[in-house]
Amino acid sequence: MATEPLSRWKVLSDRYYDNHHQWIHYEGTLVTVGISDYTQDSAGDILYVSLPEPGAILEKGQPFGSIESGKWVGQLYAPFNGVVIAANDTVKESPQLLNQDPYGRGWLIKAKVDNPTAESQWMSNQDYREFLATMIDL
Repeated sequence: MATEPLSRWKVLSDRYYDNHHQWIHYEGTLVTVGISDYTQDSAGDILYVSLPEPGAILEKGQPFGSIESGKWVGQLYAPFNGVVIAANDTVKESPQLLNQDPYGRGWLIKAKVDNPTAESQWMSNQDYREFLATMIDL
């Protein structure tokens, strides 16, 4: 179990989070998905990112891509049913953006969600902070 202080990881208040440590951000009718600061910190230096092509169908709970670091390979899981509208090609070319700016330039995909009112299924920023707290020794 990690022993880092909880304040080590940035958690933004304008995002929702899932139990795979991914963030979800609504931008009108599109939803952007990325990895949390906790994920990038745990992974270490991210070396490779695999993302779906636009038009790919997302099925909630199913893998849609992966990230690889010197420590591990991790799956990315769709937090909702929908269709990929855009994948971040810059991240594929420069995976270290996930370490440098996971909430900004390090976004992964933009998608159109089948059920845009399903926000309650994800954690608020406060819920996510509490979730992180259960994973560390305080």
